[in-house]
Amino acid sequence: MKLSTATGFALAFAIWTVRPGDAAAQPATVDTTAATGPNMAMVSSGVGIFALSYVPAVVVGATSGFHPDRTLYVPLAGPWIDLAQRPGCAPAASCDSENTAKVLVIADGVFQAIGAVTVVGGFLLPIHERVVRTADRRPTLRIGAAKLGGGYGMIALGTF
Repeated sequence: MKLSTATGFALAFAIWTVRPGDAAAQPATVDTTAATGPNMAMVSSGVGIFALSYVPAVVVGATSGFHPDRTLYVPLAGPWIDLAQRPGCAPAASCDSENTAKVLVIADGVFQAIGAVTVVGGFLLPIHERVVRTADRRPTLRIGAAKLGGGYGMIALGTF
């Protein structure tokens, strides 16, 4: 049986396309998370909240003629000290302005505390970033001494 040239090329191409090839293993990956530093978004927002509540307190402490308002210079504790030193209201007098001042002092103390806690939280809760590393899968060969039976010999270990 004689094959034509075209049939021979077609047969050779068919055999070449279905021949077994080298298996390409996918590289092994290690997927981990690693802390990379403080959460700067949290820290900066905490500083902003604290500054937006502390600066007005300092301005009130500097411009007010009321002596307990001088404690507003103290960060975090100043509003609470000021609140404790504020006088009560006389029964016949209108207490609207004093009640408003107390509410504002409480709000200032709460926002200063929120800002401080947010800054501390930014350092205690660091950012975790996903790290993906590809493991080295090259063939290895290790040769060493080994005790075999009653004597000594060589041993070879490897990965392929």
